[in-house]
Amino acid sequence: MHWTERVKQKTKELNLSDAKIAREVSCSSALYSMWMNQTRNPKLESKMAIARTLGVSVYWLDNGEEEPDPNALPLISLDDIHAFYQEIEDKQKAIQKDAGIRIIESDNESFLIRLDNDSMIDPGNAEKVLIPNGSTVQIDQDLEPKPGKILLIEFEGQMLLRVWQRLSANQHIFRVINPLYSELKVSYTGDVLSIYKGTAVGFRCPL
Repeated sequence: MHWTERVKQKTKELNLSDAKIAREVSCSSALYSMWMNQTRNPKLESKMAIARTLGVSVYWLDNGEEEPDPNALPLISLDDIHAFYQEIEDKQKAIQKDAGIRIIESDNESFLIRLDNDSMIDPGNAEKVLIPNGSTVQIDQDLEPKPGKILLIEFEGQMLLRVWQRLSANQHIFRVINPLYSELKVSYTGDVLSIYKGTAVGFRCPL
């Protein structure tokens, strides 16, 4: 049995829709459908996210049984590990070059942006507030910025979504949520209002 057949079987058991799983994995429904139809293969990171959403292991997806020893080293080849870290490195470079922020609608008090990357999700924590790739995010320009909130800032010519951490009156750290992209954090010295463009107050996930 191909691993996608096990996904379909488990999805039916859990009464989950393909759209729901696609949202959890932070991919489009069309791309997820191509994976399930075996016309395209997901990368390891996406396959791991599918397994996590279904409450199973990647080993179970591939073999239809649980790993014989839960304390054994994961059965992932060196090629898979190299491909995983290469994918992360490529994504970091892409986001550094293009932050993926697109303004799609605006008025005097708020505006909408689209986020075209997965920097604002936590693949290992489904309970954390996430903004999946492709989401439409509402930005309120009139709210006073507060530490711990997701802010839109303009930094070195780029619009960025980041979680604000205030170290002192003039020392600030702006972080992404995805721990795989920790190198994308921004350190800033000065008045936060000089780079502040608004606070994320809501978002709509892609279907």
